[in-house]
Amino acid sequence: MITLNEDLKFILERFSSSGYEAFLVGGCVRDAIMGLQPHDYDITTNARPSQVHDLFSDCRIIDTGIKHGTVTLLLNGEPYEITTFRKETEYDDHRHPNSVSYSDSLYEDLVRRDFTINAFAYNPDKGLIDYFNGTEDLNNRVLRCVGNPGERFEEDALRILRALRFASRFHLTIEPETHAALLNKKELLRYVSVERIALEFNEILCNDNAREYLDEYREVIAVFLPEIKVMFDYDQHSRYHNYDLWHHTLKVLEEVPPQLSLRWAALLHDIGKPAVKTEGKDGRWHFINHRNVSARMTETILKRLHFDNKNLKHIVSLVRYHDNKMIKDIDIKMMLSKSDMDFFRELIILQKADNKAHYPEFVNDSSYYDELLNKAEEFSSSALHLSDLRVNGDDLIKIGITGPDVGKALGRALKMVLEEKLDNNKEDLLKYIRTLKKTD
Repeated sequence: MITLNEDLKFILERFSSSGYEAFLVGGCVRDAIMGLQPHDYDITTNARPSQVHDLFSDCRIIDTGIKHGTVTLLLNGEPYEITTFRKETEYDDHRHPNSVSYSDSLYEDLVRRDFTINAFAYNPDKGLIDYFNGTEDLNNRVLRCVGNPGERFEEDALRILRALRFASRFHLTIEPETHAALLNKKELLRYVSVERIALEFNEILCNDNAREYLDEYREVIAVFLPEIKVMFDYDQHSRYHNYDLWHHTLKVLEEVPPQLSLRWAALLHDIGKPAVKTEGKDGRWHFINHRNVSARMTETILKRLHFDNKNLKHIVSLVRYHDNKMIKDIDIKMMLSKSDMDFFRELIILQKADNKAHYPEFVNDSSYYDELLNKAEEFSSSALHLSDLRVNGDDLIKIGITGPDVGKALGRALKMVLEEKLDNNKEDLLKYIRTLKKTD
């Protein structure tokens, strides 16, 4: 039994009392069957968009996707997408149908959908409609395409990533024919916009068991992240590492919480290692400066995927400092001066996860990271940034320091304060800066 809120009862009843068919459809029905709270509700009907407008003329309706037969009904501040039954023609771009034709058949509408677990329909009068045995697949934890898997992926290549998203989210096994077609058609992802790829992949990354699916379908991921290929089966020839580079990466990813910035940083933190590899006299491999190379590669990748500047810089910084050693108090203060306490907490989470993905004898006790956090909390209220100094640019101009020299002098003064070689008061700061003026 699927429980309907009052808005849904009102919508379905109005369609029914006016002689139309209308059903909840797709993911909201799937979630309800699984005992999950749907995030949104989609409705499919044999009523045409103009008839939906007439039927709900006393409500607010927006033509959000009218060329696909979709309008959005707003009730009590909540949106409900209503789409006319439709059947689709050929797909030339592996993403969008060439045209959409309305249909009077619910079956025709459902048979065009991607997976059996998304091809449900429901209304109170007819109950659950399950033409393709989606309930059985859900019970057996199986992901299966509706109809021919190769054709489904040919029609819309984004379904390849949707398959991985649903499988990882619901812990499903992709059945053999769908699995084979997914691998066979993976190159079609090149037809999908980077924005849509990023949206789907972000969700895959943040699922609890992302590690399993990233590993099994790594060749699929490499279609739009070709840089990761260098990590596959890459033996690090290091006494510290019991995993190859790819599986070390996945272990780190598994250890961090499902937060987007941390998952991306975990995925890319060591991607620059093969580019900087050197071999020591003992045959061990070394990866000096790999963090900076990894950071540059991360920036390139995230720009290609059209990440916004704020998130891009944040993830790149996590990668850049993922192995930054903070042995002395000044090291902690310098890191805080480059960021803030929130960033520092994330960095420690990443460093701790990275450390755990080594041979057990090289894993630090958690108290080491606790101490770093405690010290950072203690230092967070002290002067850490230029804006925290008791002098500013105007003060320096008054004593004859101008142009680029202002920033340089303030930077050197801040370093002295961080090192506790200078008190953060105006008199001492200006006295120190005057000595710089004399020596420069």
